[in-house]
Amino acid sequence: MIGVGLLVVAGLVPAPSAADSAAKIAAFYRDNTDSIRAGLLMAMIGSALMLPFLVLIMVQLKRDDARLAPLAYTQLVAGATFFLMFLIPVVLWGVAAFRPDRPAASTQLINDTASTIFYWAVSPGVVECAAMGIAVLMARSEHTSFPRWVGYLDLAVAVAYAGGAPAIFVKTGAFGWDGLFSLWLPFAGFTAWLATTFFFSIKAADAPP
Repeated sequence: MIGVGLLVVAGLVPAPSAADSAAKIAAFYRDNTDSIRAGLLMAMIGSALMLPFLVLIMVQLKRDDARLAPLAYTQLVAGATFFLMFLIPVVLWGVAAFRPDRPAASTQLINDTASTIFYWAVSPGVVECAAMGIAVLMARSEHTSFPRWVGYLDLAVAVAYAGGAPAIFVKTGAFGWDGLFSLWLPFAGFTAWLATTFFFSIKAADAPP
């Protein structure tokens, strides 16, 4: 629901280029107001489902090895913070679409704020995946919720998220909002992490204690 809402319906991922003029960004919101609003609503609803999922991951990491409880809690807190770094841009994009007839400079400012948070505030996601990856690799339980290769996947996704860090320095290219390292690699990493973690979390939840 998140991906469909942002990519297909709202068309906000990739976001309007940071190199676009204020007039062009304002025109995007004026010309696509209803689809943007609908897509953001879908993304907001879908993203809320991440919260119980993060709690489930924390519980399973603690169950696998109680020694690693600090890493499990770190994953939960960092994941919840990362969720806010997603939700806040969704709300701000909604603000921009709420009054699309405002001065173009104001719409550009709101869009810049939302997109900068979305593409650049990567540190919580890096910490979340790194904490989970380390916990999975360090678990000593005979029957763990996640196979070891998932731990390496988590670390790879953490590295992919870090690719957005240079986005504050450039407006175009591979590190721009629509670039390979700021958008597409993190998006691919998130998709792989979500599908893999969801599969093994549900499998572990159904397993007898």
